[in-house]
Amino acid sequence: MLKQRLFVDSLRRSKATWASSNSRVHELAQAPINPVTLKRLLDLGETKNLRESSLLLHSELPKRLARRVKAVQKLPFIVGVNPHIRSIYQLYLDSFEILSQLPEPTDNDSQQLFTDTLKDLVASHADVIPRLAKGFQECGRYMSREDAADFLDGMIHARIAIRVLAEHHLALQEPIPGYIGVLNTNLSPTTVLRHTADYVQELCEINYGVSPEFQLSGHLDTRITYISNHLEYIFMELLKNASRATVEHSKRISRRGEQPVVQITVARGPADVTIRVRDMGGGISPEDMARVFEYSYTTVPKSELEEDHNIFSSQSRQAMQAGVGGPIAGLGFGLPMSRIYAKYFGGSLELKSVGGHGVDVFLRVPNISRSDNKHLI
Repeated sequence: MLKQRLFVDSLRRSKATWASSNSRVHELAQAPINPVTLKRLLDLGETKNLRESSLLLHSELPKRLARRVKAVQKLPFIVGVNPHIRSIYQLYLDSFEILSQLPEPTDNDSQQLFTDTLKDLVASHADVIPRLAKGFQECGRYMSREDAADFLDGMIHARIAIRVLAEHHLALQEPIPGYIGVLNTNLSPTTVLRHTADYVQELCEINYGVSPEFQLSGHLDTRITYISNHLEYIFMELLKNASRATVEHSKRISRRGEQPVVQITVARGPADVTIRVRDMGGGISPEDMARVFEYSYTTVPKSELEEDHNIFSSQSRQAMQAGVGGPIAGLGFGLPMSRIYAKYFGGSLELKSVGGHGVDVFLRVPNISRSDNKHLI
């Protein structure tokens, strides 16, 4: 009897705590977000105003986290109780609770507490996208494509904004020459492309036994101001897609000898840079082309994902489907996320397919200006 009373009391306290938490979530989710311009982000970095940066994030991040919690709460019940989706919900709710209860960072001690806490939370959110992808692969059929896309667009866009703000603040704690917070002011797309190409080539050779070469041309001395890991994610997706398509098309048509070269061209404009990735991987069928930017759509055969290979082959296959934030093998988030990253600061990502021959991918990203008051985070 005593145990039963203790259990009931515990349940009541739990419900009271949940109700209180949900009330705070609802309140802050309704509060207006104060968009941050790129100019303000750069100003905070150049002046190294850690106090203002702490106060800004202390005010903004709980509101943005609360909106994500409410968004998950509005999902259909059968989607929301999926273990992967449920774990994301709990992660965002816990992060909201932790940040919203921290004291205002007005002095050195409270600023350090805020920064240390933020660092831990950023690390804890590293695998949100793989979990999200797995959850929607398992239960996305219970939502319309449009509703699922709206939810995922909002979730991923908000996640990018939260991470840009948080990682910018953390980067200000230990400044790196050539960077203003998270922004690389002397970023060489060519250098990032070469590093990514080397990595993809190695993985492709482990996975398939062969790999196409990558040939770079154009304005290879181009330098821009941009966020390095955004470009790394996009380049990884584009190059592994081109590599995989080339090798698999060669097998289908019994193409012998060396693999066709994947051509990468860098073109510098007055205020942006365009990168074209051209492969000879057979192109994309009209049916697939209509769906390549849909979430959870993948051309990786189901049997290939379920095969039991040795550990090196399995790891490389996962890495071939990976971007910043962990492996998402065959879950179909690569291109949709790449386009969101490309468009985030006003860029674009387009595919042109030549049936039976190959694909041209055009990525355009801006050279972020120090006076940019247009793009909001």
